Amino acid sequence: MTPCLLRIVFGLALVGSSALAQQPAARTWKSSAGTSIEAVFMGIQGASVKLKTKDGRDLSVPLDRLSSDDQQWIKSQSGGAAAATTTPPADAQWPRSVGLDDKPEVVVVKEDAEKKEFVYRSPHYEFVCDSRLGGNVVREFGRMFEATYVINCKFPLDLKPKPEALREFFLARLYTNREDYMANGGIEGSAGVYRSVDKALSVPLSSLGVKMVGSRVTLDKAGDDDNATLIHEITHQMMNHWLPLIPTWYAEGSAEYVEMLEYNPVGRFSLAGLKQRLESYVVKQNRWQPGTFTMLDVKDLMEIESDAWARALTDGSASRNYGSAGLLTYYFYHLDGKGDAANIIAYLRELEAAGREADEPAAAKKHLIRERSWEQLAEDVKKALKKEGIDVEFAPRTSSGS
Repeated sequence: MTPCLLRIVFGLALVGSSALAQQPAARTWKSSAGTSIEAVFMGIQGASVKLKTKDGRDLSVPLDRLSSDDQQWIKSQSGGAAAATTTPPADAQWPRSVGLDDKPEVVVVKEDAEKKEFVYRSPHYEFVCDSRLGGNVVREFGRMFEATYVINCKFPLDLKPKPEALREFFLARLYTNREDYMANGGIEGSAGVYRSVDKALSVPLSSLGVKMVGSRVTLDKAGDDDNATLIHEITHQMMNHWLPLIPTWYAEGSAEYVEMLEYNPVGRFSLAGLKQRLESYVVKQNRWQPGTFTMLDVKDLMEIESDAWARALTDGSASRNYGSAGLLTYYFYHLDGKGDAANIIAYLRELEAAGREADEPAAAKKHLIRERSWEQLAEDVKKALKKEGIDVEFAPRTSSGS
């Protein structure tokens, strides 16, 4: 195999050469695309594996471009330290702009036309589709998935996004036909849905701007509404390990917050002009009507159960619920206390430390509600949002208790 072919098929970077005498530890390495090469394992550097070929060349191979068997072998040699990627650290302050420097690298893992199984990997996502897309197409829409991962990492909340248990990559299942999407858990009228029970995000290709004409693939700009919905659902997946710990209002509000941000299809989120984005968000959630937005009573909102939230999807009150959760999340992120999110960060750290044993209501009372009554909290939320140019009122309370 020529050096040129090695670079094309295996994606290897040639970093030097030297004479190689005897290397009894040489083994056969296979790429995720099925090509192979004889080389000696020389160690791990960052997210790459160092190999030395029989003719003395030093190679640097991205770990995620090796077969799953080779990746497992490497982990067994390194005590499991060979992670495919490194999680970006959280920023100390809210960033103004977060995004990708370039299109994400995409590896073609499998393309089996007979079984209609096509698998592609970006740095943090595995995309499984029933049609051949090709790496270049996946690289284009993969920017949104990867950028949403990065911004959820960079928030000062320190959410530490990671794939679900027993997964090395976040999984997205892509469907050519909307009928197949619906048959696999899709929701009528939705652009995508994350189901924690499946540990996967389901998306119809049309939501990504992908069109199939026979075997021909075209990619158009996805609609802003589809992008917003997918960013919301991707954020749910980023927070999969938080979902058992946090209440329904915050699970939805945290996703609404990321959806609220300005997203550029090149793979960049901006928090500049956030106040204007908030205003536009409220008008949208108010069914495009200007004026005062009616939030759920703050106690009802913070204590709402998932089944009650689900019923709102069919009884016409979904917009009010989502808008209420988005506004309350915005308040705790940017307006509560000193406006530095310190209180909700303390709340998250307490839940994180306690894990499944966490007493969420007690943590919320300690860090979010503090010494305030429900009426005082509602008044604080109303006043703070008023300063942001948002007029709200609260619906009458339906739950009992002070």
